[in-house]
Amino acid sequence: MLFPIKFAAANIFLAGVTAGAVGGTATVIVLSDAKRREQLKHCADKMRENCKTKFNMKPTTDGL
Repeated sequence: MLFPIKFAAANIFLAGVTAGAVGGTATVIVLSDAKRREQLKHCADKMRENCKTKFNMKPTTDGL
């Protein structure tokens, strides 16, 4: 009865380790090249501007 639980826990642990390794490798690859860093900054700026306009929920006082 305990064996399937240990097997599931081991699979979850290995999936986390694999995801961390792949994510770390992708980060190193992206940040090691100056052209890729500039593309990443450009993408972040575009996303930031989009979120500022989309989630700006300040009430307006139109003639009140």
